Amino acid sequence: MKKVMGKLLSAMLILTLVFTSASVAFADSSETGAGEMKAKVSSVQKEVAEPDTVQAPKLEIKSEKVATTKATYPILPLTKVTTGNEKGLTGYRYNAANQIFILKAPSKGVFHIRLEGELTKGGISAEIKTSPTASSYLDWTYISGKSTSELMAEVPSAGTYYLALEPTSAVGTIVVGGTHINGADRTLTNNNWSAVGVEKAQTRYFKVRATSAGYITVQANNLSGNVTLMNSSKKKALSNAVSARDYSPTKVTFGVKKGTYYIKAKNNDTNDGIYQIKYTNKRIKEKSGKKKSRAVLLKKKRTKKGTIVAGEKRTDWYKFRVTKRKTVRITMKGATNDELKVAVYKGGRNIGRGTLYESRGGVKLKSLGKLSKGTYYIKVYRGNKKSSGWYSLSWR
Repeated sequence: MKKVMGKLLSAMLILTLVFTSASVAFADSSETGAGEMKAKVSSVQKEVAEPDTVQAPKLEIKSEKVATTKATYPILPLTKVTTGNEKGLTGYRYNAANQIFILKAPSKGVFHIRLEGELTKGGISAEIKTSPTASSYLDWTYISGKSTSELMAEVPSAGTYYLALEPTSAVGTIVVGGTHINGADRTLTNNNWSAVGVEKAQTRYFKVRATSAGYITVQANNLSGNVTLMNSSKKKALSNAVSARDYSPTKVTFGVKKGTYYIKAKNNDTNDGIYQIKYTNKRIKEKSGKKKSRAVLLKKKRTKKGTIVAGEKRTDWYKFRVTKRKTVRITMKGATNDELKVAVYKGGRNIGRGTLYESRGGVKLKSLGKLSKGTYYIKVYRGNKKSSGWYSLSWR
C-alpha cells in the first residue's frame, strides 16, 4: 500500500510584545533594540489538528461479489469516491483466466485498482491500457500466491480504458476492486471535503462561494505544493502562494467579501494519487472605522471582530479611553494567510505595535508602565499587499 497521510500537529505561534507609555515609542520584536523598547517572545505552543483532518482512503476490499464474464469485455464496477473519506472498495471474484475489463472514466483523474490473489500456482500480470490491443500500458503489476497489489494510473480525459489480466500458468481466483477519483476542476460546496485524483504535477482551480462577508478557511490533505486565493475570473491572485506539504495538513485563512472566488491548488506530485480539499465560509459582523477620525469605541473587556479583505488596502481603526493612570493590556487574535499588524497611537505618535503571523495565533501588548489618562487609538492593517484574514480585539 502506498503511503497515506499522517495526522501531524500544527503549530500556533503566540507573540507577546510590550509597549511603553505615551512618551516613548517602540518597535516590533523583529526590531529588537530600536528605540527604548523591551520585547519578549513567548515559547511556541502546539495546537492539536482539527477533528475533521482525515486520511486519504485506504484501498481495502470491504465486501466481495462473485461475478461472471459472459461479455467479451465486461465493465468492472468501480466504487465511487467523492470526499476521500470512503473506507474501502467492493471487490469482484474471478477465475484466473485471460480477461479484459472495461474501465469507465467520467472525467480526467486517477484509476486506483486493487488485486487480491488466491492462486495455488503461477501468477497474473495486470495492466491498465488505453485500448484492448495497446502494446504499452499506463500502469502494470504482477500478483502470485496469496498476496495483494495495486495499480494507479492517471488518465487525461473522460473515456473508456481497459484493465487486462494475463495469467501465466495460473490456477485459482483473483478479487478485483477499484475506483476512479475525479481530477477535474470543479465547484466546491461549503464545509464539504472533495477528493481530487492526481498523480503528476498539475494545477487545479476550485470555485468557491462566500455567501457571507468574513473569511474562508481552506484545508488540504496530502497536497504537495501550494494554494492561492484568486478573484472571480481566475486571472488575479489575491494572496501569496501558501505552501502545502503532503506530510502535514494545510489550513489557511483569507478575509473575503461576499462573492465568488477560486482556489488555485498547485500539486507538485503525490504518491497516493489523491488529495483532499475543502473550504469553510464564516461570517464576521464588523463595525470599525476606516480612518482614525472615525475610529469606533472599544470598551474595556469587550471584544470587537473584524476582517482584512483580500486584495483591498483598507485599515480598521478603534479607540479606547483610559480614565486614570493604569497598566493596559491589548490582545489581538485571529487567522491570516500571511501577516496582520496592530499598532497603538497616542495622538499622532505610535507607541506600540505587533504582528499576527500565519494561520492562527495571537498578539499581546502590555505597557511597561502606567498609561496616562486619555484617548488612545488602535490600527489593524495588512502586513503586505497579499495579506488578509480576520481578527478579534480587546483590552483591559
